[in-house]
Amino acid sequence: MQPTVVINHHRQTAIIIANQGSRLQLIRLGKGQLTVSSLTATEIEILGYRVCDYSPSEAARAYLKHGAGVSKRARAYLEQIIQNQLPGTLLA
Repeated sequence: MQPTVVINHHRQTAIIIANQGSRLQLIRLGKGQLTVSSLTATEIEILGYRVCDYSPSEAARAYLKHGAGVSKRARAYLEQIIQNQLPGTLLA
């Protein structure tokens, strides 16, 4: 799957990293520790997220510097994005 950066009208960003059936796995940049969340496409749309053209690897680098920390699972995904090791394509 190809990671995809999304942003909402509050300028909050997230990286969609995988899909599991009808749910998408994403890492949202927020005030707390970064973790992997699971939301449906509808839930993501309700939160106002839209695809943007920001580089997933640049976003991953910025996320790894998050002051509140990054969970082990989120860190593993972010490191894979930076190393371009996530295969496949995310279909809209």
